[in-house]
Amino acid sequence: MTPLTQSEPLVATPSAAPEGRILFALASDERNLFFPGELPDGAIWQDARGLGQASWNRLLATHRPRVLVTGWTTPLLDSALTTLAGQNGPVDYVCHASGSIRHVVTREQIAAGLKVTNWGTLVAPVVAEHALLLIMASLRQLPAWRDHMLLPPTAWRAQLLTRTLHGARVSIHGFGAIARELIRLLQPFNVTVTVYSAGVPEALIREHGATPAASLHELARHADIFVTCEALTDLSRKSINASVLAELAEGAVFVNVGRGAVADETDLIEAAQTRGLRIGSDVFQNEPLPPDSPFFSLPSAVLSPHIAGPTLDYFAACGRHSLQNIARYLAGEKPVGLITPEIFDRST
Repeated sequence: MTPLTQSEPLVATPSAAPEGRILFALASDERNLFFPGELPDGAIWQDARGLGQASWNRLLATHRPRVLVTGWTTPLLDSALTTLAGQNGPVDYVCHASGSIRHVVTREQIAAGLKVTNWGTLVAPVVAEHALLLIMASLRQLPAWRDHMLLPPTAWRAQLLTRTLHGARVSIHGFGAIARELIRLLQPFNVTVTVYSAGVPEALIREHGATPAASLHELARHADIFVTCEALTDLSRKSINASVLAELAEGAVFVNVGRGAVADETDLIEAAQTRGLRIGSDVFQNEPLPPDSPFFSLPSAVLSPHIAGPTLDYFAACGRHSLQNIARYLAGEKPVGLITPEIFDRST
């Protein structure tokens, strides 16, 4: 493994690396999270933090990696540096160690045949766990605990208005890996689960022990807990609006571990202020939330800073997943979880 310092010249020398070279281009802290051990023999690591686009292009032209391992700080890949039709670039496979890939590759590159993977469904159990945390914290009014502990016990026991998950009516918007994992986690609580996701066969939903809803409004109707983990598309953008929220039971819990823009945040905040909607959200339309965000003024809101993905002890598992996919690719096999244009469209 040969590190490259930022001070080394980035001169295009196409013969500098043999065929099959692997370049890890991610920040040092990302490398420590995902790949705490030794990198594969012959791999090159480049700290990508602060790397400008021109320097990035020269770096790729210099080392001509066949496999590119990327992270949150990696710049966009120029199509001229890929093996796509009509191009003479080196990169054939982008193995993204984290989730969102839009800052690294384009839809057009994937449609043209560039191989791209990320952590895929590997983190679904962890995100579902976080959704369960937000549900429980909202039901038990966690944000109010500290202030109420200063009151006489007879007062705070009545005023906290805590509720149980057992026997609740849970509605889930979306039916990907996260939704299916959440249904599994909810089983011990004897809840009733209803699901809606446009285009998902009803039979598939029933196979997982849930009842399909015909529309988003039907999904929300009288729900005690509404969880959205739906992907962001033109159809889903701000689809959770005032009319949908009005269908929820009084004092219901709304949890978002999908994408912030799926909900109309103005309508969401108004529902919390006027109908007692309890909000537990890990994602927002603008991140990080500005200090003057109305969300911070909601006394019962449980807010987390987009951390529903891998926990600190789980990043290495994502790194191992990447290394396994690289080994598959080098062995002439297809990497697991190749991203299609359709998957790209549903990501953010």
